[in-house]
Amino acid sequence: MVQSRFGLETKAITEGAVMATLTVILGLTGVYLPLLSPVVMLIWTLPVVLVCMRHGMRAGVATIAVAGVVIMSLTTPITAFNMMLRSAGPGLLIGCGFHFKWRTEKTVLYASLASFAGIVADMLVSVFVMGISLQEIFFFDGDMVDELVQMFADYGLLSAQNLSPAEMAAYITEITTTMTLMVPAMLLIYSLLSALTNYLAANLVLRKLKVPLPPMTKLSTFRLPVSVVFGFLLGFGLTVVGNSFFPDIPLLVTAGQNLTIFFLVVYMIQGLGLVYFFIGKASPSMQGALRFALLALIVLTVFNALVFIGYAGVADALFDFRRLDMAPEIYKDGRKHEEGD
Repeated sequence: MVQSRFGLETKAITEGAVMATLTVILGLTGVYLPLLSPVVMLIWTLPVVLVCMRHGMRAGVATIAVAGVVIMSLTTPITAFNMMLRSAGPGLLIGCGFHFKWRTEKTVLYASLASFAGIVADMLVSVFVMGISLQEIFFFDGDMVDELVQMFADYGLLSAQNLSPAEMAAYITEITTTMTLMVPAMLLIYSLLSALTNYLAANLVLRKLKVPLPPMTKLSTFRLPVSVVFGFLLGFGLTVVGNSFFPDIPLLVTAGQNLTIFFLVVYMIQGLGLVYFFIGKASPSMQGALRFALLALIVLTVFNALVFIGYAGVADALFDFRRLDMAPEIYKDGRKHEEGD
């Protein structure tokens, strides 16, 4: 097969050109049809995922680069950069995961990190190019607090709670300050959910198109690499040590709390997998009732039950209650692929 000067086969270049065109069409649809944007933004990099899966990362990078240049010429540089920074990395890594037949956990984890890096890069572009300060992005200023206090007063909420305007303003400021300190964890959680959603959308659409994909890990066998648990232990340790020995260094506690919250959310998935694994041990006639009971428990506790499920996931990472065989999976072609976890 003839190769270009960049080491890409002619077939890869041809498919990449077609997929770049499709990527541009989907991307522009999301920009100019706002009602469709939430759905389109989940699938606009699917052509790139397909190229990366079939021909490797180099072909995928070339495809998304060409699409980005075209989108930039048809919209604005800021719009194109925003789309590329947030979506290119996860799309390429999901395609790479399909190409190398990574387990679902590994693919989603890498795509989450890429999504987080893209969000941070997009924020930096907003700060240094558009002149938007981080305070404007994350903080409530004094005027916004005053407006909220006035709104509560107009609706009679201050008198109902027997609070003065100053007390309500202090309460709102305390809440927003706490939320601001948890911004890194919230961004990481958003990145995780975004990567997971994109992975599931890619699986759904490509399987409907009869594209052969590696098997997706079932929830009951979902298990993160053992090394991931050290992130939770680090966060928990920093929180305890900071509160106990370094109370004058609030940054230590804040970093620990952010890590703890993020990894606890990550392990909620593994915890749900643990619960589903043991539900699967029950008789078929009982499994439906047990799943309904689990859903009812989560809803009735206002999702607080998920916190305990997250701790169960951490315990499973440490003690391996399911005794899962994490050996490389055997695929249809009869080959085993080393996971590298």
